[in-house]
Amino acid sequence: MALRADKHSPAEVSELSEIADAWARELPGLDLTPFLVSAGILRLSQQVERAFTTVARSSGIGPGDLRVLLALRRSPPDCAMSPTALFKQLMITSGAVSKQVDRLSELGLVERVADPDILRGVLISLKPTGRTIAEDAMLRISTSFCGLENLGATEAGHALDLLGRVRQTMDAAESAERA
Repeated sequence: MALRADKHSPAEVSELSEIADAWARELPGLDLTPFLVSAGILRLSQQVERAFTTVARSSGIGPGDLRVLLALRRSPPDCAMSPTALFKQLMITSGAVSKQVDRLSELGLVERVADPDILRGVLISLKPTGRTIAEDAMLRISTSFCGLENLGATEAGHALDLLGRVRQTMDAAESAERA
């Protein structure tokens, strides 16, 4: 698969072209498109994760902790969730959520409160300082994050559409493998 410089950054084209050329030498005639798309996605994911970690660290917490705060902040009206809802939304284990909540509680950013709707139920509730950290992080991510703020509305829309199609394709393949 030939990569066109007019559609990709020079560094990306160079790196992915080198990888494609190496595989083309090793396995001539192989369509490398799925591999190159996944390699590009992985590189973007790593870059986004580094930037997200920087945002989290600037608030004195880790990236997993920031994800908990952001999930709670977007849970109106009380910025509270059950531990089960939290680990399902974050797609991590209940043990990981428990450790993160313990750490965030020690920092005064969240607290465990009784769930008024469930006997002996517990909710994880965002405290004011946790709310401030979540809102400040979201402001940074939405205004200056990995250069993505430089995409125009049309470009961003196209990117989101394409990412949605990639995800649907991957989800369908995963479902077919399980069947």
